Amino acid sequence: MTHNKSKNEAYQVIPLRNTRERAFLIGLYESNFKKAEYMESMEELRHLSQTAEVEYMGSFTQELETANPATWIGKGKLNEIIKEAKEKEVTTLIFNDNLTPAQTRNITKISKCNVVDRTELILDIFAQHAQTKESKIQVEVAQLEYSFSKLKNLWEHFSRIDGGMIGVRGPGEKQLEKDRRLIKTRISKLKKKLEEIQKITQTKRKRRDDVLSICLVGYTNAGKSTLFNKLTNSQLYAADQLFATLDATTRAVKNKNNEQILITDTIGFINNLPPLLIQSFYSTLHEVLESDLLLHVVDASSARLDELIDSVDKVLKDIKAHDKNILLVFNKWDLCNDLSSLFLKKQLREIYPDSVFISAKTGLNMDTLYEKINYYLKKRKKTVSYHIPVDNANLINFLHQNGKVLDIAYDELNNEYMIDIEIDYKYIDQIERQLEIITLNKYINT
Repeated sequence: MTHNKSKNEAYQVIPLRNTRERAFLIGLYESNFKKAEYMESMEELRHLSQTAEVEYMGSFTQELETANPATWIGKGKLNEIIKEAKEKEVTTLIFNDNLTPAQTRNITKISKCNVVDRTELILDIFAQHAQTKESKIQVEVAQLEYSFSKLKNLWEHFSRIDGGMIGVRGPGEKQLEKDRRLIKTRISKLKKKLEEIQKITQTKRKRRDDVLSICLVGYTNAGKSTLFNKLTNSQLYAADQLFATLDATTRAVKNKNNEQILITDTIGFINNLPPLLIQSFYSTLHEVLESDLLLHVVDASSARLDELIDSVDKVLKDIKAHDKNILLVFNKWDLCNDLSSLFLKKQLREIYPDSVFISAKTGLNMDTLYEKINYYLKKRKKTVSYHIPVDNANLINFLHQNGKVLDIAYDELNNEYMIDIEIDYKYIDQIERQLEIITLNKYINT
């Protein structure tokens, strides 16, 4: 959990906790907002807090026309929360919205509790779950940029006060400037490290440009990692919690036709995913942009199904990946067995007739998913005929390795092979350019 840091620790990565924090969850919805929808958002916040290993002690929501500029929620509601916090020995207040630096400071001063907003909670979860060097740096960059924005806003607030104020005049002003410089320097160093890692990653991607790539995307906890394990026969960590997987993981598999496919599991999406995280994890999300087919995995058992689909579609649009080939995969189909779920099943089949309805956990309808993937592969292929001189062994070998040879015959008169082949359309231009070079060389040599 994000804790109140000393001035010298403002630019450091948040360490993992050794003890569980007891926390209240607090939300505020405006009068024109639907309470039912906001309560679903609060339930998601509860799942986030559990993932952050926080002991949930209760939640409070308040309806106001506008948020209180000083304490976000009303003073009366805040006093009620503080009273219960003392009784239940609650040490942390987690807000379902993002707070200004002044609001955080005011609530902390009044409540004597650690105050955390939604973005800080998500950043903390990311810090816990980052495994690779790249993702750890990405998380730290996002944390520092969020800290910097808070310091910047706090500084701008102070600078508007003529002659300074108690607690920030003199050394206070200097310390704020110092903290900002430290953060900016650290961010700059980390981004340079990221660029070095990303250059290596891009080189690796280029090596596999000729192989069909499939990316799994979806709302966090939709079962992507479980499906990834099923498709690739892997043992990737999968848990019933939000953001169990942060790092993009790629495995090569072969289908029944012995065609190689690269399958990648990516970070889960969420409602109001902090823009800083999208920016910091852009290199991870780049796998989505580079893929040939997206499997959009949806938790079919969720009561918020439409909202989850829309949230993922929004992120795909934000990263310019919404126009790619996308196959909707409704997962956890085995959990939809009550009467309302059976009705939902019928509705979903009518609304999304080209989708797949599976259970990655039990293997239900996995054969249908394989058929859909193979159908997509088939759509990418074209049957063509080539006349290739026998001494061009490299090109002939390339055709055998990357396509399905339907017929081959030797033309003794012209000393060439006549080959009918089914091959991915992306190779055709490359092959035809090679044949043009062969023809040109033959013309030059005669």
